[in-house]
Amino acid sequence: MIGVHARYRGRDKRRADVVSRSAEALSTLPGVGEFDVVGVEDIRADVDNPEAALNVVMALLSDGNWAIGLGICAHGRGIYAASDAVGTRPAQVRVSVDTRHPGTAAEDIAAAFALIGHVLHKRTLEGREATALVRRGLNQNEAAQELGISKQAMSQRLQAAGWQAEQAGWRLAMNLITRAEADLPAA
Repeated sequence: MIGVHARYRGRDKRRADVVSRSAEALSTLPGVGEFDVVGVEDIRADVDNPEAALNVVMALLSDGNWAIGLGICAHGRGIYAASDAVGTRPAQVRVSVDTRHPGTAAEDIAAAFALIGHVLHKRTLEGREATALVRRGLNQNEAAQELGISKQAMSQRLQAAGWQAEQAGWRLAMNLITRAEADLPAA
């Protein structure tokens, strides 16, 4: 079972509203259970699969205001492992894995997210717009048309935004989470 726990670390004065809205929005992602709001700053949920977990973590990392815990444990304890793992620093992912090789798997997953987070936080507003359109499934021509720019300008924006590095990091994190889940002890 995989769980995600996030703690809001932004500076918004209406943090309870931000946390509540974020929980609602994240609950709409495919494969994500309902996010529970825990206290004023924390949200947590179980997710169905590695891809759902990765999509939630990517959304939280993109925002940059969340400390994130990811728990991968047998016997339905993922959400509790995620709660134990969550830290205090924004845009940091800490991982707890209950597998035959917990330290290595947790460290590797956290390292992959650190690299992805670095790429995401270097993005300009234009880079965020470009990558958001491509992530939604538009090709470069369609995304360029949507933004009212040339295909060449779109390609340059994606390159400057580190789109290829993000995609490589996404695949790496997905593979690591999938392996960690497959390595869970049998029930």
